[in-house]
Formats: sequence, structure tokens, C-alpha cells
Amino acid sequence: MTSPPSNNAAGSDLAAVRGENSPPPCRVCGGRAYRPFALKNGFHLDRCQDCGLVQVTDDLSQVNLEDYYGQEFFEETYDWLQAPGSGRRKEYRKFHYRMGEIERLMPGKGTILDIGCSFGFFLDVARARGWQPVGVEIGAYAAKFARDELEIEVHVCDLLNAPLEEGRFDVITMWNVLEHLNDPLAEFRRINALLKPGGLIVFTTGDVDSYVRRIEGLRWRALIPPIHVANYNFNAIRRLFANTGFEVARRSVALPREALLQQLGVIGLFKALRLSDKMMIFGRKIASLPLP
Repeated sequence: MTSPPSNNAAGSDLAAVRGENSPPPCRVCGGRAYRPFALKNGFHLDRCQDCGLVQVTDDLSQVNLEDYYGQEFFEETYDWLQAPGSGRRKEYRKFHYRMGEIERLMPGKGTILDIGCSFGFFLDVARARGWQPVGVEIGAYAAKFARDELEIEVHVCDLLNAPLEEGRFDVITMWNVLEHLNDPLAEFRRINALLKPGGLIVFTTGDVDSYVRRIEGLRWRALIPPIHVANYNFNAIRRLFANTGFEVARRSVALPREALLQQLGVIGLFKALRLSDKMMIFGRKIASLPLP
């Protein structure tokens, strides 16, 4: 077996490096110039030299990513959230803080869609603050909890197949979802169509150029292909927005225990220093896209 390419391997001709006919186009900008980044979990991660996106460039057509989000996944990963207790209270405090950040840019109460809503706790917080919540979740197990226990409108499907009216939403959120999307351009075009003029898209995703990632290297928690098919830096986010009718309204970071840091009066400092490996991006719809 040949050794994986070095993170510092020179040259942009990925086909020559791997003996392939042609690399796939970048998920964000369509470029085909890559620099080998890493081999992880048997998948090649390569950095687009045009926009900086680090992404899986292997054929994923035989990988059913929805298989990763069944009942076993949610029970093993989030079992501590299903019963009322300190874990769920912590989630609610975090989401109240995030809703406060959203409301500073969108002060009027309106309709909000959470993509990948999981058990629905964020939407439960939004409803308590006067918003009309809707969720999309591919994991039927988590969606059932949100619908049956919290009585929230949740569609069990991916965003592209969700039966939602265009121009319905004031705000759309995605918490740690972007890195899972195999076709972010298609997803963001649908988000654009679902948002009202001037509406907000707000999301968190790992920052592949963060200090934490640089220190941890391949041990970084977000480098987990094929569950994460792409890892973004801020430039890739800007290119994604430019191609789908959005502009960056605010760039921030997501931090652990944000509500506590706010109470201590130090969250502004932590966010200004960007002491996190996770971006929090606020985008505003500035243009509607022509119908395909």
C-alpha cells in the first residue's frame, strides 16, 4: 500500500498524484486544482487551491450517509439529552444565547427553520421566545422526539426534498450541519429560495484554518470522513455565499458554555480573539436566484 500524500505535497495536479483521469470539481467554487491534505479513514481529503475548502474527493456514490443517523447514532451520541436534567438545561441555555445573537440582527419575531434539528431543543427555545418553529431532520428517531414530545413541526427528509413554501422563513439555522453536505451549492440555493428578502442564514461549522486544527493536525475532531465530507475556512464560506445570493452579515465563533461566559462578562473577549475551532456565521440574503 502506498503512503498517503503529505500535507505539504507540492503541485496542483491531483490526477497525476493519484493516477486518476480527473479530480471532481470543488463543491463550492467548481475548481479542479487541489493540494493533497490527508488520508483519513480510508478517504482522501484535498484542499481546493481556489477557495481553500478541504474536502473528500473520493467517489461517495456508494456511501449512504443517512445510514449514520439512525436510532443507534442518537442513542449513543445524545442519550444524555433525552431525559430532563443538567445536560438538557445546558443545551437550552446555549440556544437562548444564540437566539439572542440572532435577534440582534433580526429583532422582529417571525418564522424560523432549523436544518438538522435533531431532538428539537433549539426550536423549542425559539418558540418560547415568540418565533414560529419548523425543523428538517433526516434521523427519524430524533425527529419523532421533536414531534411527539415537543410538538414541533418537523419534516423527516433532507432539505432538498422538504415540502416547504418558498419565501416562508425569516431565519434559517444549521448547527454543525454544513460539513455533512455533499452538495452545499444546491442546499444554499434552496435556503435562498426559502428565505424572505433580507432573511438570515445562521450556522456553525468547524474552521479548518483555526489554531486548534493546526495544533491538533489529523487528530482534529472535525476531520471524520465520510461523515464530514468537507471542512471549511472563512474564504470558502465567502465563496459559497457569493455563489448563492448571500453576504456575510457577521462573523463570530461558537464557544463552549457561552451563557456562562456571558454572565462572567468575558465572552466578548473570547469571541474577539476567536479562541475556538468553530465558526459561527450570520449571512443575509441579498439576491434571489433565477429558477433552474
